[in-house]
Amino acid sequence: MGTLWVNGKIYTLNKEHEMARAMYVEHGRVLKLGEEGHLRRTYAGRIKQIVNLEGKSVYPAFTDSHIHLIGYGEALDRIDATETTDLNALLEAMKAKSGGDDWIVAEGFNDRLLGQMPTREMIDAVIPDRPVVLKRVCRHVAVVNSKGLERLGLIHHTVIEGGKLGRDDDGKLNGVLYDAALDLLHKELGGNREKNVASIRRAVDSLFAHGIVGAHTEDLFYHGDPLETIQAYEDVLQELPFHAHLLVHEQVVDQLLQKDALAKRLRFDFGAMKIFVDGSFGGRTALLSEPYADEVGQRGIEVHRPDHLEALVKKARSYGMNVAAHVIGDAAAEQFITLLEKYPAKRGTRDRIIHASLLNDSLLKRISALPVLIDAQPVFLSDDMDLLFDRLGNERVDDAYRFKSMLDTGALVLGGSDAPISSVDVRKGLYAAVTRQSFEASGALNPTERLSMYEALRSFAYSPRVATGTHGRDGLLIQSYNATFTVWEEDFFDLNGQDILSNRLVMTVVEGSPVYEADVIKA
Repeated sequence: MGTLWVNGKIYTLNKEHEMARAMYVEHGRVLKLGEEGHLRRTYAGRIKQIVNLEGKSVYPAFTDSHIHLIGYGEALDRIDATETTDLNALLEAMKAKSGGDDWIVAEGFNDRLLGQMPTREMIDAVIPDRPVVLKRVCRHVAVVNSKGLERLGLIHHTVIEGGKLGRDDDGKLNGVLYDAALDLLHKELGGNREKNVASIRRAVDSLFAHGIVGAHTEDLFYHGDPLETIQAYEDVLQELPFHAHLLVHEQVVDQLLQKDALAKRLRFDFGAMKIFVDGSFGGRTALLSEPYADEVGQRGIEVHRPDHLEALVKKARSYGMNVAAHVIGDAAAEQFITLLEKYPAKRGTRDRIIHASLLNDSLLKRISALPVLIDAQPVFLSDDMDLLFDRLGNERVDDAYRFKSMLDTGALVLGGSDAPISSVDVRKGLYAAVTRQSFEASGALNPTERLSMYEALRSFAYSPRVATGTHGRDGLLIQSYNATFTVWEEDFFDLNGQDILSNRLVMTVVEGSPVYEADVIKA
């Protein structure tokens, strides 16, 4: 016995414009799409329920191809500083948190909104007696107070390879931590199995409410013992119908392989070895071939020395693994592409270029000869439009976030959010990909790089499933595939500009069963 869904606009995403008005689902699978009358006659004795979609639009459910799932779950339970414009008000709210000696954490501040970069002295003036950390929106920069520096064991002469410690005019530590310096913070704030279970559950519930039923994530270094983190995933995903694909941070890969811990599980599996090549535009730590337009002589940082970076790629190959690399700047992209050319991926597999935020024509041409997938975050373009012009200047900015050119290389382009760095709201990713405008609807950045709505939807629905080899049953709505889909009030193909952002999610369905139902989705 099954369910007949009728009176809808059901997009398969198998081919552009391919759409049906009705769909019959049985045992969690799509048995047939077509016209209502034909399906009623064909399955007359087997239809248990009929759902009237009342003209709403249906698409395969989404997968976020780049998220920090546990970090996103933690952020949902912490002070949100993303819209904060008043540092003292933020610190007073943090001070009101419960007592004890645990860290007080605020997520996602933006120094552009605050009008200044916070320092330890500013935090000390309000909260001198507990360790405090403010995480910048890019999560490549954080600020701690004096108690925080003390807990991290950071002193004046500390040097951190691949990172940087901010200093004031007198050369004293000002509490600002950059890139690899944050590793100390990750260890200090690392979770345990119980905390990680709660964070994963919180994150998955939120993702269901955004039409997202799967995620590619990287959690095996930042949240305590990686073996316990894997156990936390087992605990949650044996109960919730959500698929996770976990990248494996280079600092834990040896331990996990020695423990034979990377075997595929029922609802999650493991992917490439993750490395960092550079930082972020926001912190001016993304590695550029030419200096930043707004800071003379600054080209960013190398997280690893070139010889160390090469050794990490060779290590992955010795384990038979692909490599996933965080590259934002063009110089970082050039470094990683050179190593992929020197140490090719195993036939039939793909390495992963994460972000690929600044690519010139030469780099794109070299990418076209490589078996890679590009893990892109369209939402970054709309988030950072003004910042991009400041950091890169007018001459280079057209090389930023070249989504159409990425597709034209033949690489598999995936859509993601990098939450909690940006919003998990897929509507924002779709908007950014097809308009290339800020969320204030400014002029479009290099409009020739726009994606069509069909291309953008597939980057969030189908391509992430191809990347993990789960596309034989998910990512499309066609016969024999899982009935895993979302129902929206309006048709994305009929929406333009900011109307995309106001479309309402009505339902998220996994294998024929609703996991989320609502009248309206909150961004």
